[in-house]
Amino acid sequence: MRRGRVRSARVPAVLVVLVMALAGCASIPDKGDVEPVKASPQDESQVRVYAVPPPQNASAGDIVDGFLEAMTSDDPGFAMARRYLAKDEAHDWRPQKITTVLSEAPDLEGPAKPPSADQPGLTYQMHGEQIATVDEGHVYRPLKPAAYQQALHLIQEKVGDHKEWRIDALPQGLVLGASDFQRNYRPVDTYFFARGDGWLVADPVFIRQRIDPLTRMDPITQAVNTLLSGPTGWLEPSVTSSFPAGTRLAAGTRTLQFDDSNALTVPLSAAAKKASPDVCKKMAAQLYFTLRDLTSTRVSQIALRAGGSALCSVTGDEALAYAPGNASGRSDDAFYVDSDGRLARLRPEDKRGSDKDSLVPGPFGDGGVKLDAVAVARDERTAAGVAQDGKSLYVASITGGGDAGDPLVTSEGKKASDRLSAPSWDSRGDVWVADRDPDHARLLQFESGASSPAEVRVDGLGGRRIEAVRLSSDGVRIALLLTRGDRTSLEIGRVDQTGTGAHRTLEVEDLKSLTPQMETVTAVSWAGPSRLVIVGKEAGGVQQVRFIQADGSTSDASVLPGLNQVTAIAAGDTDAKALVADSEDAGIVQLPSGGNWQAVVDHGESPVYPG
Repeated sequence: MRRGRVRSARVPAVLVVLVMALAGCASIPDKGDVEPVKASPQDESQVRVYAVPPPQNASAGDIVDGFLEAMTSDDPGFAMARRYLAKDEAHDWRPQKITTVLSEAPDLEGPAKPPSADQPGLTYQMHGEQIATVDEGHVYRPLKPAAYQQALHLIQEKVGDHKEWRIDALPQGLVLGASDFQRNYRPVDTYFFARGDGWLVADPVFIRQRIDPLTRMDPITQAVNTLLSGPTGWLEPSVTSSFPAGTRLAAGTRTLQFDDSNALTVPLSAAAKKASPDVCKKMAAQLYFTLRDLTSTRVSQIALRAGGSALCSVTGDEALAYAPGNASGRSDDAFYVDSDGRLARLRPEDKRGSDKDSLVPGPFGDGGVKLDAVAVARDERTAAGVAQDGKSLYVASITGGGDAGDPLVTSEGKKASDRLSAPSWDSRGDVWVADRDPDHARLLQFESGASSPAEVRVDGLGGRRIEAVRLSSDGVRIALLLTRGDRTSLEIGRVDQTGTGAHRTLEVEDLKSLTPQMETVTAVSWAGPSRLVIVGKEAGGVQQVRFIQADGSTSDASVLPGLNQVTAIAAGDTDAKALVADSEDAGIVQLPSGGNWQAVVDHGESPVYPG
């Protein structure tokens, strides 16, 4: 027997409530006490699911259906969900252990045979397509879509004066369809300091949209608690936290609220008192960046307290000194290579067409080196360019004259597609490029954009070829397009760099796939501290331009329609900067925030923002 997720009206498993906006249809009560109402975090879902207990004499199928629905609710401690379980299993079930995400809510099949004296129980099978998991540490892991099947076993157990069907064997954790997962969870970037550097690195995790059923913490408190727990295991080798060991929220803290000026005071345990004033400021900066996207208005101040005493505070402007990759204060300009192989500047106000005034000074702008691909340093004073034949990499000033000098490296690949990739700059002013020569494939870094390259070992490459290289603004993570056969995938790794000069050792570690569900990815750019924009397609699908988080999570809203035949994409450090793309149909186009794609240059390629 195959069961759907729609049950008869006589056995309600949950109550689904659509919360109406105040501007819509609403009634004003004229009785009852006045109670304070806490404002909801921005973007809170308007659909709420409230679990209800199993009705008396419910069938085994209705018990299974009811339990699956109750898992999608915000019920405290999942108490109602546990009422569908046998007594021992209700005590042992750990919903926090893992969340399994399916493309749709699970289907049910079973039982294969009715209960008998020898086998009095019933077994149902949950079926679906698994696309991701979220572990106990709130870490999202995308998976190549695969068949999912797990058993639920039921017995008849005495409940009051009756025997009722209850589940006595089931997998640990929650099983949710993608829509229920997105309704119940939201991504949050927690922030930690890059080892050896003074800027922050985003570490994405998932928390509950509303009150956490197990901790009873609101979303702001959940985010703070997760930050204090430290970085995720994948990022931990590359970052540090300023919070002294053992620092936790003050005992009993379940709710944190911004005041009328959008300032927040965070009460911490006594361990926080060990921090010096300077370290305390860094602690507050970590909190500022972690919490800034959880409120609809700009955070004005983060203040820390411990044991009833004020420790320190930072304003929003002060916290910007620790911005990821030290990204504050940059211009909004993008760059591109024109039809004559010259480097030109693209300003946000530019409309269709370009003129010679947009060309940068120096050999990249005057045609001294004809470019095929380019990267502009983050200080916008220097650029690295690959010549049109793909063989040679040059670095030159884009603020003054002079020539490009000798190439930093020359590839021996027999054709352009087997030579140098587009370069990328990290936050320390180093240039990265991949040589795609099949006979001598390698990833290279040029310290301070100078000669004497260091060859970078890439752990887990497994014979795949590096097609494209993009460093994150913090310099801690590297995005690589890796090709095997006809498939190109997007993976990111941690950059482990020690020493300088001749004593440098460089390695890319712990590669992880961000796009296991996609058939191929053809272009990528970082689009902020923990987000990328990619061009690619799923199996049997059409080309998409979409955003993807650095943990591989996406949403339907992340797909950007209205652009075809895209060969390159570029995004800035903030959402305020327009996306820029190279389309074979329209030339260089840009997408302003809240606007539509606009053609700005008829003939150009290799659009980039600094980095």
